[in-house]
Amino acid sequence: MKYERFKFHTRTHEITGLYPYADMYSIEKEINTYFESIFPRINTEDLSGWSLAFFIYYRCTDFIAIDKQFTRCSLDKECEISMYIPIPDNRQAPYGIPPIDDGSIGSFHPAIEKIWHLAEPEYDQYVSLDQYVLAATIKAIDLGFSQGFTFYRKKIKFQDL
Repeated sequence: MKYERFKFHTRTHEITGLYPYADMYSIEKEINTYFESIFPRINTEDLSGWSLAFFIYYRCTDFIAIDKQFTRCSLDKECEISMYIPIPDNRQAPYGIPPIDDGSIGSFHPAIEKIWHLAEPEYDQYVSLDQYVLAATIKAIDLGFSQGFTFYRKKIKFQDL
């Protein structure tokens, strides 16, 4: 990634069998390209030398969710933000993942409005799981930087809004 103080990590372990249904390698490359395209629009100078780490969790939940505040790891001067992207099963969207033996694709985690910015997943707007996962992740990133993240009483956000 061109911006060395910024990195992202994806976590798919909460969804049983995601990889056969979505090309996560290609999606991660596109997310990386998107991150690089938006960083010039963010007031990163207010981070005072701290780096940003984004954790993208694909899970069973009811909303796209992104943290409202950074979690700070002071030992390595890193701020972390978590995003949660709901993955549909085949009852929620035609491209969804079929449930496993217990009738689900993973453990359900309800979204909490008090701690996360929330957005509807809008499964019906997409024709494939790849298309949905990429669009939902970009939607979460845009929502977070439009609303801003609190960092030492400053809002880290898009500056051109």
